[in-house]
Amino acid sequence: MLHEAMALAPSVHRFTSAEYDALISAGALDGLRVELLDGLILDVPDMSPQGDLHVGTVRAFTRLLAARADLLVVQSTFAAAEGDMPEPDLMLASTPQLARPTAGLLVVEVAVSSRGHDLAKAAAYARADVARYWVADARAREVVEHTDPTPGGYRSVTTLRGADVLDAHVDGVPPTTVAAVLPG
Repeated sequence: MLHEAMALAPSVHRFTSAEYDALISAGALDGLRVELLDGLILDVPDMSPQGDLHVGTVRAFTRLLAARADLLVVQSTFAAAEGDMPEPDLMLASTPQLARPTAGLLVVEVAVSSRGHDLAKAAAYARADVARYWVADARAREVVEHTDPTPGGYRSVTTLRGADVLDAHVDGVPPTTVAAVLPG
């Protein structure tokens, strides 16, 4: 009997956003750097403490997006699609009045040592219909831009460098170059 039970493949429990909130409220996740993505509670890699390069890059993007301070949300949980509660570095939210925004126009993740994790979050942002998702790799001085979201992911992914134009396509946010926000 025990042998038969051991032969069964383990299953994975996917959490709902409400269950994740309950765990947070109960203190079960205190002290942990985690995010809910696709119903799974994942450790956030290499994010603490934030070094000078990360902080400086977040500040550069904050200055770029400051013209829309009414929409700007900094390092806060994004209640994206059900089962997805990532914590982006910056976002221009179309629901900024909520403690946890539920709709985004642009999300920016700053990657110093978390590029793989941040790129993997593209699926969650696409499911939430975020029009533009930028992964700003501060070390490589490039931005991976995701556009044209679908429920299965982004149709367009482009790597921008140097003099390439970075455009949020949000009224009031001027286009700039990658080099202007990620100087060498």
